[in-house]
Amino acid sequence: MAVGKKIGEFSLKMTSSTFTPGPGNSSAVQVNYEGPVTGEMAGLHRGTMSLVIVPGTKSRTYTYCGMTWPTNGDPVAINSQGTLENMANHKRRMRGVGHLSDGSIAAIEGEIDITAGTSTGALYEWS
Repeated sequence: MAVGKKIGEFSLKMTSSTFTPGPGNSSAVQVNYEGPVTGEMAGLHRGTMSLVIVPGTKSRTYTYCGMTWPTNGDPVAINSQGTLENMANHKRRMRGVGHLSDGSIAAIEGEIDITAGTSTGALYEWS
């Protein structure tokens, strides 16, 4: 599969988070996001990222489940998974693959700023 044209961008703000004990010395985290999406699915997006944080690790995996309500058309659900890698002080590089309810697949590239509570990035056609 090849990554193609950019199909949208997102600029999400954290609305809440939940921390629970994980296995060993880890913590399970669910972070809720909300914000605008531009491009082919322009509209309002809301979703939840889930991950396990192990102190001292440089990368981790995540899962994500969300829904976009486009300005025009039917809502589009997205389920994705990928990796988060440490970039700088409290910033993470996000890379993943998303499965959309319209049957399409998207590559996801973005950045999470933990202290600002933001997740920004883009979706690319994956064919």
